[in-house]
Amino acid sequence: MARLATHFLFSATFAVMAGPDLRAQTAPPASPILNAAPADTPAPSSSSPRRSRAISGEAAAALAAAAPKYTPPPPKPPPKPEEEMVDMREVDKPKNAIVRLPKYIVQEKKPAVFRERDIHTEKGLTDIAMRRYMSEADRALNRWTLPLFGISKEARARAMYEEDERLQNMSDLRDAGVNATRSDPAAGSYILRESQKTFLRSSDFGWNGGGPR
Repeated sequence: MARLATHFLFSATFAVMAGPDLRAQTAPPASPILNAAPADTPAPSSSSPRRSRAISGEAAAALAAAAPKYTPPPPKPPPKPEEEMVDMREVDKPKNAIVRLPKYIVQEKKPAVFRERDIHTEKGLTDIAMRRYMSEADRALNRWTLPLFGISKEARARAMYEEDERLQNMSDLRDAGVNATRSDPAAGSYILRESQKTFLRSSDFGWNGGGPR
């Protein structure tokens, strides 16, 4: 009886001691897919540390200390008011010395251009003709005028004034007719024809008399 109990106790002790080895032998094989190592797993490092750059830390520190420091640019100043801005006409002067005037937009109507006849009386026109056409010598030589046969120096000056006025009017209308002919030949021809009838002098004697046609 005692021998049987001793044999049973020995068998139980052996089973307890051999249990882990038996379980390890009967464990299922590991799956190559489920238990695979990740791809980005770093390789085991060697005993010496590996450098990430080609130069040493001391050389990198020396180069960083010798490199110029970055200084950010200063901010731009705010724009000056228009009253305080520099006049570019004084700064940007052209080499040909042509004065540059500022640009203006005129919205008012053009003022009327008055003729001498519009702003002067008859006596004023005579004075203008005397100053323009009569010299001091002419005035001294023609100081006296014969009442019946002579003509006064005022009348001669006024006749010269009116002749120049007639020629100026003819020139203006001729230019207007030429300019109108470029865009409207009929209107240009009409202006030239009417100006000729208005200013052309014709004789009252002979078969060709009777005024302009």
